[in-house]
Amino acid sequence: NKELTLGGDYRKLICKPNDVEWQIKRYNNPFQPLIQTDLMKVTNEDLLKGDQGEEADGKLFGMVIGFTLPPSAYATVALRELMKRPTDREYQKMLMLEGRCEQNLKKKG
Repeated sequence: NKELTLGGDYRKLICKPNDVEWQIKRYNNPFQPLIQTDLMKVTNEDLLKGDQGEEADGKLFGMVIGFTLPPSAYATVALRELMKRPTDREYQKMLMLEGRCEQNLKKKG
């Protein structure tokens, strides 16, 4: 009889994010970043005018969110709970950049 043990710490079941900031942006081009990426910061590249999500007539909506979590908390889990959408591979493969994602899924199924 071998006794098995796993080292590690317990994680909190629920934690509250700090420093929460969010913005709703309208845009047309799904391939253009809505915020300056880390690579853009390193290479001193600015967002192009019109690519900053400031298009009043944009057909697409996006949310830019920022927050701070305590150690051992995962942003992906927090975002999954916020969006209330599946994150499994099969669901993500069916999403399309054109139109409304959920409507596109209904057409395929």
